[in-house]
Amino acid sequence: MASFEPQDFGLDEPPPRPTTPPVRRGFLLVLLFLCILVSFVYGIPYVADKIGYAWEAGRARAATEALERLDKAGVVHRSSELFRMATAAVAPAVVRVETRRLNAGPVMPQGMPNEGIEGRNLGSGVIIDKDHGFVVTNNHVIKDADEIEVRLSQGTKLAARVVGTDPKTDLAVLQINGTAPVAAKWGDSDKLDIGDWVLAIGSPFALDHTVTAGIVSATQRNDLRINEYESFIQTDAAINPGNSGGPLIDLRGTVIGINTAIYSSNQNMGNEGIGLAIPSSMARRIIDAIIKEGRVVRGYLGVAIEPVSEAAAKTLGLSNTRGALVLDVKGGSPAEQAGLKPGDVIVKLADEEVPDPTVLRNQTANLAVGSKTHLEFLREGKTRTVEVTIAELPSAPVLASFGYRLREVPKGEGPDGAGGLEIDQVVVGSPASRAGLKPGMRIAAVGRTPVRTKAEYDAAVAALNPNQGLPLVIQTPDGQTGPVILGMPPAGKH
Repeated sequence: MASFEPQDFGLDEPPPRPTTPPVRRGFLLVLLFLCILVSFVYGIPYVADKIGYAWEAGRARAATEALERLDKAGVVHRSSELFRMATAAVAPAVVRVETRRLNAGPVMPQGMPNEGIEGRNLGSGVIIDKDHGFVVTNNHVIKDADEIEVRLSQGTKLAARVVGTDPKTDLAVLQINGTAPVAAKWGDSDKLDIGDWVLAIGSPFALDHTVTAGIVSATQRNDLRINEYESFIQTDAAINPGNSGGPLIDLRGTVIGINTAIYSSNQNMGNEGIGLAIPSSMARRIIDAIIKEGRVVRGYLGVAIEPVSEAAAKTLGLSNTRGALVLDVKGGSPAEQAGLKPGDVIVKLADEEVPDPTVLRNQTANLAVGSKTHLEFLREGKTRTVEVTIAELPSAPVLASFGYRLREVPKGEGPDGAGGLEIDQVVVGSPASRAGLKPGMRIAAVGRTPVRTKAEYDAAVAALNPNQGLPLVIQTPDGQTGPVILGMPPAGKH
């Protein structure tokens, strides 16, 4: 029989709790650690995901409620109304420009020529004077056209004639045979800044009065070699074939540019978000000159210039590469009379900074012929200032454009005694230099037109569009002849 032994605790006290063996305690700690680890790996991302969704949902609700309040206050409507009103102000003045080039075929039995259409072209334009019916478009839209027809906003078709063109900027002025309903107003492109809203209106792919919106991506784009004189507005507003000549407008409903080109990497020249427009500050002056004078008069310094390279800056002791390095000074030119010499670096003209040669050419072209202005340049590390009298740009300043200069050889001189035109200077790095032209070579023809005098040469060049390249027939000193094309631009127009 078992004996009963009294315990060491009282009757009113609970029995002592049993202690956990060390092995079981370790297992529980490991299990607790694993639970915490699982919670950390799976629980925290789950909670964070839920919080994130809740935050996005709350943000969306807040935005929706804010938009509803703005809509009730009329703010959303007024924002869209800016685009609608700007479009309504200009759209009636936007026209579609269609051109035809006729091809004279074989003579019919009745003795009448059989004229067929050789080619068609489509572009846009904008009416800038309703009383006189003046329409602005691009030169490449109406180039070589035999017939030009303008379609107004309401569908009326009117014949148009060419008032004048300026291939150097790719601008042209037409005059319609009839009454224009409305005219657009010029704006000030100098007030544009990167990020400003702009609208393009035109007839891309024959879709009349198409409106696209975008922002100003850049200003003063002048290194694209599309036009001889360029300072483009770059925009991401969709511009496609058929937009050429149409207006680029701001939200004030004024024309701040003429759409002229697409910068594209594909062969179809479709929109890739880089459209280019001639700024109104340049276009308006050119258009006014064409209408009033029948031609464009540009200022002239008489220097061959190039960018200041790092090597040139180091050699000349310059702290930066800003400015235009003078390579040559034309005899009798304003630059020679002012004392400029090769190696000088022009840094300021008419109190305006000269960052590069293209800007200098644009600045000079805008100056009035006969005006006196200050020109600042660097020579031997020192800044000098002279007064220069601006002359009129000659009709074909080839040295400045393509990098070579001609001299007229009288009859009786030369290997064959026939005279002609001889290249007597080629600027290093110029289009002429890259094409292999050298002093002593002769120019036998411009395109298919034979030339022997400077007057014949100037007339032949004036009949061409330098933007399409300058086709020459060159004769070497040993009598060999061959074709050369100078100045082909890398980017096309539409």
